Amino acid sequence: MFGGGGGTGPSISTFTVTGSIEEKGTENPIAGAEVTLGSQTKLTNAEGLFEFTQVKAGTYALEVEAEGYDPLPLPLSVDVDGDRDVTVRLDTDAPVVHIAALENVTEGQVLADAKVTLSGNIHDILSERSDVSSLSTAITFSQLQAIVNGRIYEIQVEDDGSFEQEVPLDPGSNTIQLRVFDDHGHAGTSAILRVTVTLAKIDLRVVLSWDTAETDVDLHMFQRSAAEGNVVADYFDWDADRHVYWFNDRPGDFGPTEASNPVLDIDDRDGYGPETILLQEATPNYYHIWVHYFDAWLGEEVPPAEAEVQIIVNAGTADARSYEFVETLDESKLIWYVGTIVMPSGELIQVSPPSSDSLSLQADLLELRK
Repeated sequence: MFGGGGGTGPSISTFTVTGSIEEKGTENPIAGAEVTLGSQTKLTNAEGLFEFTQVKAGTYALEVEAEGYDPLPLPLSVDVDGDRDVTVRLDTDAPVVHIAALENVTEGQVLADAKVTLSGNIHDILSERSDVSSLSTAITFSQLQAIVNGRIYEIQVEDDGSFEQEVPLDPGSNTIQLRVFDDHGHAGTSAILRVTVTLAKIDLRVVLSWDTAETDVDLHMFQRSAAEGNVVADYFDWDADRHVYWFNDRPGDFGPTEASNPVLDIDDRDGYGPETILLQEATPNYYHIWVHYFDAWLGEEVPPAEAEVQIIVNAGTADARSYEFVETLDESKLIWYVGTIVMPSGELIQVSPPSSDSLSLQADLLELRK
């Protein structure tokens, strides 16, 4: 008779490798940088930080890539024989970006609304990298972005350099950075500006952004009961009943109070967005979310637009969650059903919309445009 061993093998020690990715010269954190340690890859968060857990002892190659920044000439060699913290600074030839030059938002500002408008002139927020303190209107640029809590929003800049863009915020503490690309593709990232939103909770927020300038893409949300089902899958049959969109941006029929009725912040008709629907206190029901490529529906010659939708439920609570979706819209796909949020649970489901006779009319219009 043989006896089985009751013990286990020796445990293998593992460690945590943390660190930050910064811009050389300013030490501003770089959100969204790709960090690879051995076979693992992570993106830096809104603070430019990364973390690898359960790392076995050994020597690892650390590589970092960030759009617009020079890659490391050689991977860093990291010896892991305990918990390690690493700081990596990336070179860039882009101008220095000064977030303090924004016109109407300041460090430590406290806001009662879940959004803020970023405005100013791009020539005021840039300086030559060789002289951080002096501003220059001769600096060239190709792209301006806002990074809000680690999420990127494109900002349209006018011919005179002015810009104005509303961006969504979360309950509590928020981080805001600006990132500018010069005409050679080099990126400069500002320091972090922190603002606080005093709202304790946001039941539902939907954010639409897209990648194509001078185009009009629209966000729609319908409130329906489970028995009613989804809306008709055709723009011709959409009505204003419990429907928030550009023509009905502040409906009053979703709930009995102001907080139970959604608000659409803007109708962005010249590209990028974001367009945001905010519903602070959602009444129990189904909330169907749709996107419509309005310019293509009008028959205008427009390029495909890659649209991104982020849905955040129960923001500011322990049950907060986020869903993200991406879809390419063009003249063959004018209308996109994103999904349905069931409140108060915040569950995401798919509810098949009914067919519509007018879909044939839409197909006829597409044929006429060809």
